[in-house]
Amino acid sequence: MAITVNPDLLKEIKEYGAFDINACFNCGNCTAVCPLSDTVGSFPRKLIRLGQIGDKNRVISGPEPWLCYYCGECSDTCPRQAEPGEYMAALRRYAIAQSEPTGIGRLMYRSGVFAVIVTLLVGIVLGAFMQTVKVGKNPSHWIFGAVSYQMIHYLGIAVSILAVLTIVGGIMKIFNRLSSWEGGTKPAPGKWVSALKQTITEIITMKRHREESPASEPVVWYRSHAWIHLAIMYGFIGLLVATTLDFVFLELLPLHLSIFWPARIIGTVSGLVMLWGVSAAMLRRFSKEEKNAAHTSLPDWWLLIFLFVLALTGYWLEIATTFKLVSPVNDGIMLLHAAMAMELILLLAFTKFAHVIYRPIALFVYFLNQA
Repeated sequence: MAITVNPDLLKEIKEYGAFDINACFNCGNCTAVCPLSDTVGSFPRKLIRLGQIGDKNRVISGPEPWLCYYCGECSDTCPRQAEPGEYMAALRRYAIAQSEPTGIGRLMYRSGVFAVIVTLLVGIVLGAFMQTVKVGKNPSHWIFGAVSYQMIHYLGIAVSILAVLTIVGGIMKIFNRLSSWEGGTKPAPGKWVSALKQTITEIITMKRHREESPASEPVVWYRSHAWIHLAIMYGFIGLLVATTLDFVFLELLPLHLSIFWPARIIGTVSGLVMLWGVSAAMLRRFSKEEKNAAHTSLPDWWLLIFLFVLALTGYWLEIATTFKLVSPVNDGIMLLHAAMAMELILLLAFTKFAHVIYRPIALFVYFLNQA
């Protein structure tokens, strides 16, 4: 079968990370020291070689980039300082950008200015759209003095539909790529259930990540990369649950409650957990003491800043709601919080937040094809 190669592939991938794979002479040291490499997931050496020869299809068609948690062992021991760990991180960013069908994701990853512009524009549209939902067609409202209700409302709906279609398109593209993974084997009967269980276990415990953390990681567990990741994930899930409960018991059900305390408790604890996780992740990137935090790209900061602001504004609103504080400032904070939360979800296919979907899919394919 003929293989199409792209001589400029490494140049393209390098726009998504800081590495020097051209310095690699394929000694295999990275694969030898990698705690997660095995007979199926032979990385990062294989992916480095595929990138060097320009085989784009095989570089992004397998689950290997998503199996890597970037512990930094390969980069720490590379005799040529080729930064194979950063190369793997760049492959994940590249795969996200290549899976997004509109091309906006590629521009956001390669241009910080463009990413900021898109973020602001989408945030303004969503904020204005939510105002139309809140106030209806009230002709006296200030927002309709410049732009008509219909234009704002339908633009918000159009942006939301486009974002959802993009997310669906990205998921389908990832599935199609992984279905042709050359490292796979024919799954045995009943393997689907087993693979699903393994995937869920890994996602909720990050067992592989915790067990294979390098010796260079901080000894204190709560400063480790894996536990910080878990704190962010469970904090976000808890806040999502709290928001859902609030919506159901305060808005949908005719209970006439002003506060639903179970949701408030879950939200308070989850917010603290996520705020700690995000703050710890940001401090790691500021200090640059560990290899896997030495190179920080805009997509990394974009997600952390979004989550940090969401946590802070969430606590502001919790205090305002609990003590029944009413002011234009609180209304503005509420609008900012809601618009950013909605934007985080709608821009999933364009940002690092895509990990929450793409990594589980890749893990499932990997476990499904294990012997």
